[in-house]
Formats: sequence, structure tokens, C-alpha cells
Amino acid sequence: MNIIVETDRLIIREFEKDDVLSLYKIESDPRIIEFIPWNKLRTLNECKRQIKKIMNGYKRYKLNSWAVVEKETNQVIGITQLVYSNKIKGIEIGTKILPEYWSKGYASELSEAVVHYGLYELGIDEITAVTDINNAGAIKSLINMGMKLKKYGYYKGTKSAFYSLGSRGHRQRT
Repeated sequence: MNIIVETDRLIIREFEKDDVLSLYKIESDPRIIEFIPWNKLRTLNECKRQIKKIMNGYKRYKLNSWAVVEKETNQVIGITQLVYSNKIKGIEIGTKILPEYWSKGYASELSEAVVHYGLYELGIDEITAVTDINNAGAIKSLINMGMKLKKYGYYKGTKSAFYSLGSRGHRQRT
């Protein structure tokens, strides 16, 4: 298991073949994909292909998608990523967490850790998060971790809010 970053309650690690059912559970939950109408993985086979693609990418790229594991239960509860986005012409963070873990601070905790990893371990200057303007939970999480509203606009056809954080505006973790 290759760990990317750890927090008090979470392990962010590379995906493994055995994570396919966990990924499917995340990707098929209508409450999660309500605010993410693009890039849906609809079947177990699509999830298998996606994990294989992600795992192959670990050999070539530092930017990728990772499993979010709750330490207490050792269960995959979400997915997070840092990827280059042509749409925003920069590095984008994305996160999906199972609804039973919403409103418990997990999204802020994991986003803070992944942003710190990107800014200070990978040397990225700025990281952007894009969310549907109606996704109040995601917006609250982004604000809680210190991201600032950059603009409103459309992202893949959806009216969205663009938040960002650079290494100068981010507090170092101790």
C-alpha cells in the first residue's frame, strides 16, 4: 500500500485492484453524482477499467486519483484527486465522499491534506476546486480550508464556483 498522505482520521493512498466495489459504491450513489454530472462510472466493469487506468498512471504521473480510507474502519469512504485540467488550465482537486461521512469534517480534512501535499510536496503554485453553485456542503468545505472564490462560470455545462488556493495563501501544516 502506497500512502500519499495521512491525517488524524484518514489515509489517502493509491488505489488497489480490490477497491473496485468501493469505487462502484461511490460512483453509483445518486447523492454524490447529483452535483457531479460528468464522468460517471455506471457499471462495475467501468470501475474496474478506471482503477486499472489509475493504477497504470501511478508509474508515470505524480498527479492522479487516490482512495480515501477511514483509519478507524479501514474502509474506502471516498476518492480524491489532483489532476491537470485543460478546462481551467491548471491543477484541480476533486473529492467524492460517501454520504454517511458528510458533515463530519472529512472533506475539509482530506482536502487540506491533499492541497498541502500538492503545494509543498509536489511544488504546485496554485490548486483550484470547481463545484456546482448549489453544492453548499462542498462550498463550505472549501471555505473552511482557506480557499478563496476566484469566479463563477460554467464547467462542463454546469454553473459552477471556482475556488483556489496558492502556496502563499496556505498555512503550512505542522
